[in-house]
Amino acid sequence: MNDFLNSQSLNIWPAVGLALGFPLILLFLNELISSLERRGNPLARTLRTFRNFVVPALAVVVFIVYIVEAPAGGTLVRVAETAFWIVLLYALLGIVNDLIFGLASRNTWRERVPKLFRDLTRAGLVAIGAMVIFHRVWGGELQGALTALGVGSVVIGLALQEPLGNIVSGLMLLFERPLNVGDWVTADGVTGKVIEINWRSVHIETPTRELRVVPNVSLYKSAFSNLSRPTFIRTEVIEVGFGYNDPPNRVKELMLELLTTTPGVLSDPAPSVRTVNYADFSVIYRLIFSVARQEELAVTRDRIMTRLWYAAKRGGLTIPYPIQMEYGPSESPNPDPPKPRELLRNQPRYLPAVGDDNTSSQRVIDYAAGEMLHTPASRFEAVGLVLSGSASMLATNATGELVNVGNIVAGECFGSHLTAGSTGDDVQIRANTDVSVMIFEDQAMDALLNQSPSLAAEIGDTIESRRQAILAVRKN
Repeated sequence: MNDFLNSQSLNIWPAVGLALGFPLILLFLNELISSLERRGNPLARTLRTFRNFVVPALAVVVFIVYIVEAPAGGTLVRVAETAFWIVLLYALLGIVNDLIFGLASRNTWRERVPKLFRDLTRAGLVAIGAMVIFHRVWGGELQGALTALGVGSVVIGLALQEPLGNIVSGLMLLFERPLNVGDWVTADGVTGKVIEINWRSVHIETPTRELRVVPNVSLYKSAFSNLSRPTFIRTEVIEVGFGYNDPPNRVKELMLELLTTTPGVLSDPAPSVRTVNYADFSVIYRLIFSVARQEELAVTRDRIMTRLWYAAKRGGLTIPYPIQMEYGPSESPNPDPPKPRELLRNQPRYLPAVGDDNTSSQRVIDYAAGEMLHTPASRFEAVGLVLSGSASMLATNATGELVNVGNIVAGECFGSHLTAGSTGDDVQIRANTDVSVMIFEDQAMDALLNQSPSLAAEIGDTIESRRQAILAVRKN
């Protein structure tokens, strides 16, 4: 400080150069950083270090040495030079890191080098460089610096056992590489995606958008599951129970059809259904399926669980549940289903097909939105009357793509010979919404059409319009 007070008068030209050059350099760096950030260039981060630390440290050195003209060997000059050289070394190592690793192409060895390893390497190089700077600026012996560093390391190590334990555990995880950024893991009681691996911990983003921070030492000492290894394919198991009156082979056939027709379920490995247990109220079946990635598991499982109810109802399967109920003398545990004539109250033209006595047992089946009602491989042989909902009729065009050629809504019929005549061999029908369909045998429908020429003409016109639409699509 005495050196500073006894210094000579200010040098005007270095002062002018510093006053003009310092703002210009900062302005240039700001523009360059903004340009790099817009392009997503990692060099922007290191240039911020130059702007915030290196350039101000250099300005301080210029001010002390050339403007104030403090003695070259003074304490103030040495402190300023030491700080400048250390931050310069740190920034230069950052540029090297960005050029070698930050700009690396995907799936190269440079891109796979973990950030933790790069940070530790840079910290070690900065420590070595600081000792060299100490020797050059202060004229001290490196041996003394190393001795002081060793003693200081012991003290710091005793005071920071837990943080250092996390760093060492992070290094061990780094060498073993059991997980990487982007992997899905189950650790510390939570399942999520690894978004960062740093000195102290691993950051996991859960499906509910929570951030769980797991210390490295916890991962190193405890077991965890990597859901992205050895492949990204994930296999899931769903257990469901059906009644004892449902034949197991019939249940397995329907459940396997459900799995194979659900979007998102992989065909390789193929899904499977197994009988696993005879429980108190039901026979337990295990549905096993795979998806391409962990991210697709939740939505695919939802599709399966939603369609399962419709598939079970269509197939006449029972999903039992334990319950106790008391019934009065006139009550029945199984109420009678609606009469066919009640179901057709909005479609009176089809009432003759069920008879006047209302004793005909017409079957009603339900489809979930997105399910197929009719395909070339699984043809709808009977006559179906849509009671509610709507479905799309799909045909293949000249390029082999499926195109919507019309909708089938409530009050309209479909079937192998009522869809589009002989031209409908490759037609598919897919439910747009939940659809309820009443099934008529061919004989009952033929008798109805003979009794009602107007209805027969209407259905004939519908078949012809569908046929024309299919032919038009095939030409395009």
